[in-house]
Amino acid sequence: MASKFSALRKLDPNFIRLLGYIKPHRGKLILSMLFMVVAAGSSSLIAMLLGQLTERGFYEKEAWVILGAPIGLLIIAGLHGLSTFMSAYLLGKVNQGALIAIREELFAKMIRWPAKTYQENTCARVSAKFINEANIALTNVGRSLTMFIRDGLQVVALLFILFYYNWQLTLITFIVGPLIVLVLRLISKKMKSVVAENQKTVALLMGAVQQAYRAQRLIKVHNNHEQEYDRFDKVNEKIRRESLKVMRLSSLGAPATQVITMCGVAIIIAVALFEAQKGLITMGDFVTFLSAMLMMSPPLRHLAELNATMVGVKVAAESIFESIDQNGEDDEGKEELTAITQPIVFDNVTLRYPNTEKDAVKAFNLTVQPGEHIALVGLSGSGKSSLINLIPRFWEPTSGQILINGIDYRQYQLKSLRDQIAIVTQDVFLFNDTIRANITYGLKDVSDEAIDKAIEAAALKPFIESLPKKLETTVGEAGGLLSGGQKQRISIARALLKNAPILILDEATSALDSESEHHIKTALETLMRGRTCFTVAHRLSTIENSDRIIVMNDGEIREMGSHQELLQLDQAYANLVKLQSLGQQ
Repeated sequence: MASKFSALRKLDPNFIRLLGYIKPHRGKLILSMLFMVVAAGSSSLIAMLLGQLTERGFYEKEAWVILGAPIGLLIIAGLHGLSTFMSAYLLGKVNQGALIAIREELFAKMIRWPAKTYQENTCARVSAKFINEANIALTNVGRSLTMFIRDGLQVVALLFILFYYNWQLTLITFIVGPLIVLVLRLISKKMKSVVAENQKTVALLMGAVQQAYRAQRLIKVHNNHEQEYDRFDKVNEKIRRESLKVMRLSSLGAPATQVITMCGVAIIIAVALFEAQKGLITMGDFVTFLSAMLMMSPPLRHLAELNATMVGVKVAAESIFESIDQNGEDDEGKEELTAITQPIVFDNVTLRYPNTEKDAVKAFNLTVQPGEHIALVGLSGSGKSSLINLIPRFWEPTSGQILINGIDYRQYQLKSLRDQIAIVTQDVFLFNDTIRANITYGLKDVSDEAIDKAIEAAALKPFIESLPKKLETTVGEAGGLLSGGQKQRISIARALLKNAPILILDEATSALDSESEHHIKTALETLMRGRTCFTVAHRLSTIENSDRIIVMNDGEIREMGSHQELLQLDQAYANLVKLQSLGQQ
């Protein structure tokens, strides 16, 4: 009983919030509770039946008891078993419905996180929230409800029997209450930190598996299997140790409660036997009372285990809701961007990433006319990619502003801004879907004719025609069934098909062979006409026809001009051209 009140005190806002996901399934939950009431009541009937069996069978020697008692016990046992099964089954359906809902909400929030939040959370840590922590939280909420209602009702029903037959003896049971509460409170304090650490280590384990899976070629070529195994083994061993700590602590509650309870039972039995010898209690009442006392031990033990369950729920719920409550991308703009009619202006733009001491982009000023082709070059870390990541608002300026059509681009609705932008990056990501689905990603009602034009312009047609399933060919996880050049060309076809007025090319031809590059270079030149284009390139031959080439260093503009102008200047850009020419010889 004390365990039940202890559990009530442990209810916190996150637990109540979890119950909110169960609310849509309250019909099944209520029906499950009704079955729990039947299960609790039937257990009380067993104690009463045993008392009647003693009185009427052993002392009054009534003949019908020989057949009636076994039949009665079987009926009550069947009723108890059926109601227990139905309550557990219905509650399982409620749990699964709630689990789907919380995962959907978590996923919906995750895909709208800003870049800063992705930077702060590893993929493995987020995956653990979906798989491990969500399951712990919702499954254990259901388990907690089952224990709290079923076992709580059973304790109440048995207490009613105890009070009815001998209220004086029953009062002795409340002596053990404060002792149980004290033991469970001490265990809970220690257990919370252990459970939290265990869940973090599970995320590390998932990370180790993901890294090894993705890096399988690197592991093989370096013959580094043993080192990766050792890395995994250390994390796995850490999980084993922490899991044992959790099991050790969670297992303490039940036996401690049982020992304390049995001490109370021992005292009651001694007092009851003394009263029986004095003729103050009949043998039937004593058997009923003793049966009820012994039957109360399992539900009390379960309620004691509820304390450990609640600790796991609390830790998992805190972690899940921390992610759900993360702010999404800032999208407070009211204006809708439908066309690019005026220059894009970078007005004293500075970007500094969180937890760094150096600006990635520093006091950057540039005016880009509609349809102008701007190329960005420079050594790695010079700020090129950081700058172009500002255009679709993957990151936002730390200071300064970017103006589109004369107003700060943060005043535009985020969707309408990104609708005007197509991107081809160096690191191509493809979904584990068909080539058609990857090319038309994010677009609706695309005609076959438009797709054909895009794949032909991206030099994909011969490759696709060679495949048995053509456009319906699955590319594998992250495009793993394709070569780097094939993935890059699919990405280019996707950008061609979007046909947006702003085009961002971040090393768009880096993974292409010379023949494919020749075809795509012509296609890109056609695509760039009339569009504002930002190109980041290490292969300088691909940007010679740019309207302006900007040489960046340390986040700042060091040189700016056409290809010929910068060669004549004979400084940073000319040096890059010379170095690349030497490298190609």
